[in-house]
Amino acid sequence: MGLPSAEERRFEVVAWMADRRMVLYVPDLEAATSVRDMAEADEAARGLIADLTGIDPVAIRCDIRVGRAGAGGAGGVGGVGGGPAGYAD
Repeated sequence: MGLPSAEERRFEVVAWMADRRMVLYVPDLEAATSVRDMAEADEAARGLIADLTGIDPVAIRCDIRVGRAGAGGAGGVGGVGGGPAGYAD
């Protein structure tokens, strides 16, 4: 049985391919990790968020979208066409 929605925390996660890996970037935390396969994405993103925030992983919900951080205008990360520093396009 899941947790009541009041206890859940939702985070946006932006995913894209770079150097044969899927980069997972959490804009709210300005943090990223990577995985080899999209099937690993949710667990890896929840683990990253839990490590950085102390929130129990079972209380974390990730809204993963494939795209690029910074795409679509102002407020993005990494400038034109890029993601966070340190991740290749």
